Amino acid sequence: MIVCSCNRLTDRAIRACAASSGKRPLRVLDVYGLLDCKPDCGRCAPSIAALLREQRELDCACTPDDCPCADRAAGVEAA
Repeated sequence: MIVCSCNRLTDRAIRACAASSGKRPLRVLDVYGLLDCKPDCGRCAPSIAALLREQRELDCACTPDDCPCADRAAGVEAA
C-alpha cells in the first residue's frame, strides 16, 4: 500500500527500514533519509510514525512494566 504519494513510499519499504535499523528507533525523518527522499506535503507523517511504532512493538521483547525501548523511542535515554 502507498503510504506517501508524494514520494511513492510503501508500507513494505517503511517496515523494511524499521526492521533493518536493529534496536535503534527511527524517526519519520530517518525513514525519508534511508529511502533517499524528503518530506513534501507531510500528510503521510502520522502513518509513517504509526508503522514505526508497530514495528517497534513487534521487535520489543520487554515487559509492559519495564520497557526502556519506549523511552528511547520518545527521545529519552533510559538509565
